[in-house]
Amino acid sequence: MKYKLLTLAALLMMAGCTQQGDEIIVENKSDKARTGEMVEVDMQLLKAEAAEGVVVRNDKGEIVPSQVTHNGKLIFQCDVETGAKVEYRVEYSDLKAKQQTYACGRVYPERVDDLAWESDLIAYRAYGPALQQSGERAFGYDVWVKNNTDLPVVEERYNKELNPETKAQIAALRESDPAAADALAASVSYHNDHGNGMDAYKVGPTLGGGATALLDKKDRIVYPYCYAECEILDNGPLRFTAKLTYHPTKVDGREVREVRTISIDKGSFLNKTTIVYESAAAGMLKAFSGIVLHEKDIRASYNESSHFVTYAEVVEAPEGGELYQAMYFPAGWAGAENRLWKRSDEKPAGTFGHAAVYNRVAVGEPLTYYWGALWSKSTLVEVADKAAFDALMAERVAAKENPLEVTVITFEN
Repeated sequence: MKYKLLTLAALLMMAGCTQQGDEIIVENKSDKARTGEMVEVDMQLLKAEAAEGVVVRNDKGEIVPSQVTHNGKLIFQCDVETGAKVEYRVEYSDLKAKQQTYACGRVYPERVDDLAWESDLIAYRAYGPALQQSGERAFGYDVWVKNNTDLPVVEERYNKELNPETKAQIAALRESDPAAADALAASVSYHNDHGNGMDAYKVGPTLGGGATALLDKKDRIVYPYCYAECEILDNGPLRFTAKLTYHPTKVDGREVREVRTISIDKGSFLNKTTIVYESAAAGMLKAFSGIVLHEKDIRASYNESSHFVTYAEVVEAPEGGELYQAMYFPAGWAGAENRLWKRSDEKPAGTFGHAAVYNRVAVGEPLTYYWGALWSKSTLVEVADKAAFDALMAERVAAKENPLEVTVITFEN
């Protein structure tokens, strides 16, 4: 957001009276209408002394869903026509307004420490220490599509699949009626669509839906494996944020630890991700961010001017359709290509490499990018084909490159 802060007495005179609270004016100077765009205002610009009791109202006096984030940002969604301004008022009281949660997640120790999270449009998963200890190799992000509801679905999916009584029934049926056991397992599996989407994505020892790995001097992939520690920083109602710390890995004899912060907002299918590599040895590292290629007919496109990549693949499930994936790099990239498996790479079955973006990253310096996905069968966002998804990504990137202008007017008591 672009900010202005006004506290002049002349503004109070213009307002006609002194008021409690603050006024926020959001202006759209771009050539596109902005719908459901998240506005951020630094709490230090406002009168609030605490996150609790902050209420945002629109120009009709209606309460607008809002959240104060872990890093002191007041966020709320805004609709602004081209060339228009909209006004909001921030009030403070002892009452905390009840709000529906749309962006949320948690660690699931009952499912080998998965970290799963979602917005109203899509859901994702990153794998945790218990999975790594089991020996299963899954490095990248998993994608869970959503459909027919913008409300949270992940908790329900885990509860059905992991229900102890159902698991006991399945185990008992394995001995007497394997077909019935399979049918019962399918009826609760989150790999099947029971009306609100599913997990039909395959990760394995790849970067999955947009994770990042390092490359050594021989151009070999040094995967981060599973996270070692997870701290959830924001858990709705409008933004989810988690900080993941990984086990140290050796890259060309140098020990490197990755710290990764992931966040997603209501109204967005894109995760904002910032990675910092920590090491006792300073210097540059070569990173590549990738979307695993599951098809021989590789439909990956690279927008060199706006620095985003998109990829489409067929969803291998009875529901079918296509999964559209993307990565966007606001600061640009050093290179991008279809990085197909090399002789020295592990080649997981059914994969052909990655849609890869390369960057040179200094130890201790952040690498920030966005990644995410949408399903063509979803009723939440209409994307008929890859061309439509590419156009949608171009719109989202343009919005990030041309932020709304926010003016804060602070009134005296």
